[in-house]
Amino acid sequence: MALIPKQPGELSPKNKFFNLRSLITIGLALGFLYFILSRLDVNLGETWQNMRHASPGFYILAFVVYYLSFPLRGWRWQLMLRNSGLNPVPSVWKLTHIILLTFFTNCILYARLGEPYRAYLLKQERGAGLSQTIGTIVAERALDAVMIFLLLAIAGWELWRGQGSGPILAIGLAIVLVFVIFLILLRGLRQPLSRRLPPRLSNIYLTFHQGALGSLRRLPLLNLQGLAIWILEAGRLFFLAQALGVDLNPWLILFAAQAIGILSAIPFTPGGLGLVEPGVAGLLMTVLPRNDAWSLALLDRTISYLSLIVVGALLFILWETRRIKKEAKEKENGGRRQPEG
Repeated sequence: MALIPKQPGELSPKNKFFNLRSLITIGLALGFLYFILSRLDVNLGETWQNMRHASPGFYILAFVVYYLSFPLRGWRWQLMLRNSGLNPVPSVWKLTHIILLTFFTNCILYARLGEPYRAYLLKQERGAGLSQTIGTIVAERALDAVMIFLLLAIAGWELWRGQGSGPILAIGLAIVLVFVIFLILLRGLRQPLSRRLPPRLSNIYLTFHQGALGSLRRLPLLNLQGLAIWILEAGRLFFLAQALGVDLNPWLILFAAQAIGILSAIPFTPGGLGLVEPGVAGLLMTVLPRNDAWSLALLDRTISYLSLIVVGALLFILWETRRIKKEAKEKENGGRRQPEG
C-alpha cells in the first residue's frame, strides 16, 4: 500500500485510509479480540456496566493527561529536527498536529505506516528531505524504546523485588546496550559506507545519518522529555483506574503503561488492536478480578485508540482543507510558495 502520493491531491481518507484492505485488517483484529473475550468467558454485560459507571471526572482527567503528551512529543521532535540542521523548523503546534496525524494513521493502517506519512507531511509543510526526516524519526523511536524498557525494568524490579524480575531487567539493559552499539556503528560506518555506495544512495544515506545521529545532540533534555511523555502515558492509566474505583500498585500502572507502548507498536494490526487489550487485561488479571481487568483495559482503549481515530480524522480534514486553500492561493500568486508563520 503506497502511502506517499505521487500527486498532492492523491492522498485522501477514502483512497488511502478507509480502503478495503484497511477495513479488513481492522475487522480481523476486532474478530480476534471477540474470540479472546468469548474464550476467556468475560462477562461483557458486567464489563460494559463497569465502563458505563466510570467517574466522568477521572475519565476526563485521563483524556487530558494523555493528550498533554502530544505537545511534549512535538517539542521533542522540534528539538531533534533543529539538532539535525533543519531550518526553518515548524512550530511545536504544527509538529504536534503532524504527530497526531501519525498516531491516527497507525490506528487505521497496519505496518506502522504513520511513520513514513509523518516524513511526507513534514516534506509537504517545509520541503524537508525525506531521508533526513526519517533519520530523526528512527532516532526518536530508539529513544522511546530505551525509555520504555528502562521504565519496564525499574517497575518490574519494584513489583517483584528480584523474584522473576531478572529477565526484565536484563532485557532493559540489553536494549540500552543495543542503542549504544547502534550509535557507535552509525558513527563509525558513515565514511566507509558513503564511499562504497552509488552517488545517489550515498547522498540518501548521508542525509539519513545526519537526521539520525545529528538529532541526538542535547541527549539529557531529550531523555527528560521522553521520561515526561511516558509518565503521562502512565498517568492516563492511573486516572482510568480511579474512574473505575480500582486500587492498583503505582508500579504496576507504570509497568502496564510501558507494556501498552510495546504492544501497540507491533505492526501486525492497526494500533495494536486485538493485541493490546488481551495483553494488558492478562497483566491486570494477576491482581484484579477478570471483569475489572478487562473493564480497565477496554476503557483505556477508548482513549488510546478510539479517541485517536475521532480526533485524528478531524485534524486530517483540517489539514487537507488548509492544504487545498494554500495551493489555490499559490496558483493565484503565480505558483509562488506562501511563507509560513
